[in-house]
Amino acid sequence: MLVEPIYLQLALLLTFFLSAALHSSIGLGGGSSYTAWMVIFALPALMIPPVALSLNILVSSIVSLQFIRKGLMPWKILGLLLIFSLPSAYIGGSLQINENSVYSILLVSLVVIVLRLFFFDTSDYPEIGTQRHLRFIYIVCLGTLLGLLAGTVGIGGGIYLVPMLLMLGLANIKQAAACGGAFIFCNSLVGLMAKWHSNIIPFDFEQIAPSLLTVAIGGILGSQFSINQKNHIALQKVLLVVLVLACLLLARRIFLSP
Repeated sequence: MLVEPIYLQLALLLTFFLSAALHSSIGLGGGSSYTAWMVIFALPALMIPPVALSLNILVSSIVSLQFIRKGLMPWKILGLLLIFSLPSAYIGGSLQINENSVYSILLVSLVVIVLRLFFFDTSDYPEIGTQRHLRFIYIVCLGTLLGLLAGTVGIGGGIYLVPMLLMLGLANIKQAAACGGAFIFCNSLVGLMAKWHSNIIPFDFEQIAPSLLTVAIGGILGSQFSINQKNHIALQKVLLVVLVLACLLLARRIFLSP
């Protein structure tokens, strides 16, 4: 068990399920939410990034397989992103940063995500082209920065990557969502491997098995909505409410806890 007593464990599993279902419904893994809720439930700071990466890997693999089966994966864009993101994810996963740094990075990331969901509507964004000579620069910057973030604090980076791919004209909506899921999976896997090699995974499989099962169920259910675009806007609004609540609780824990 990640937390005790049992009612707290059940509450944490419920938040994991909702986070997995809502994030996967828009093609994401949910690492930002898992990380926030673990901070709120007072898990040790050293445990949070590897647990979030583990959950991210499972949910994003489910999302990615759904898009691959539908033939929607933009392999060229994904390959270029991973060339630059995977080394950064490994470096980030090897770092041992202190508790305050983890919490601060997480809170800033969640605020940015909330602003992204509130102001950026992918359904209304026009598809534009990007000059060929600028694409490489954009992809290098996105891959490097988001890979480092993924490995360091367990946030896969897909929720930043998807709107950036659209705004820069590198992919259409479904291609961007597909790329986001696969990007999260690969970088989370490399980040977790780095933590394993650095001996900074302070838990056993038995401790996170219930969480893995919970997010797997949520990911399967949510990914069906992602592919079929069912109630897409409504689900995004629910996710926004959940993340705002997580931001408020996280800020309360950071600034008001003794």
